[in-house]
Amino acid sequence: MNHLNKLDHIEAANQFINKYFPNCQGALLAGSVVRGEATETSDLDIVIFDKSLSSSYRESLKEFGWDIEVFVHNLSTYKQFFKSDYERARPSLPMMVSEGIILKDEGVINDIKKKQMIF
Repeated sequence: MNHLNKLDHIEAANQFINKYFPNCQGALLAGSVVRGEATETSDLDIVIFDKSLSSSYRESLKEFGWDIEVFVHNLSTYKQFFKSDYERARPSLPMMVSEGIILKDEGVINDIKKKQMIF
């Protein structure tokens, strides 16, 4: 999927990370574009792990020709989301982590992937 007004999904995700989260320890691109199920209206789902943040948040924005949904966590807040997703039988964040394409990793992604197995 490559439209004239959009960057390639991986290039757009990398530019987004470099612009907004250059000091993060890990970043993944997930969702329909990674699964090969993207449509004209698909967005980029980007998961960020940044140890300098005090809390997690989710934000929607438009950059590089894409709608972007960013899920931002420090190196511990994601654990509660894993647990909550497991308890309600809707593993949204664990699925994004397990299926995501690693865009940046300073040694945290494999540890996070292992922790999702706990639940």
